[in-house]
Amino acid sequence: MERYLRKETNIDGDDESKQMILQASISSIKCDTRRLICNQLDKIQRLINEKMWSVHHIIAMDVFKEDRKKDLDEAWSNTVLQKCLDIVKRFLKNDHHNNFIECT
Repeated sequence: MERYLRKETNIDGDDESKQMILQASISSIKCDTRRLICNQLDKIQRLINEKMWSVHHIIAMDVFKEDRKKDLDEAWSNTVLQKCLDIVKRFLKNDHHNNFIECT
């Protein structure tokens, strides 16, 4: 986007040139985002396969996608926060090195 923002102000009245630079910037952002996603997924797979970590998948976007009449904070607590807390509690209860920790 930096290239677009810098050149956009210098191109007077040429909407086609502005549009081309904008599309190139958007494509670059999409490519960078895909690369980031692939790198993150590779790291997660490595943790699962090499370190034998148990990885949980919580979809937080569902809170915002659904047409909810409930309060957003309540929806977040019920859909995301509570699931995460349950996962942590199960982890701590099953960790034999942390027997002294009580989860309530």
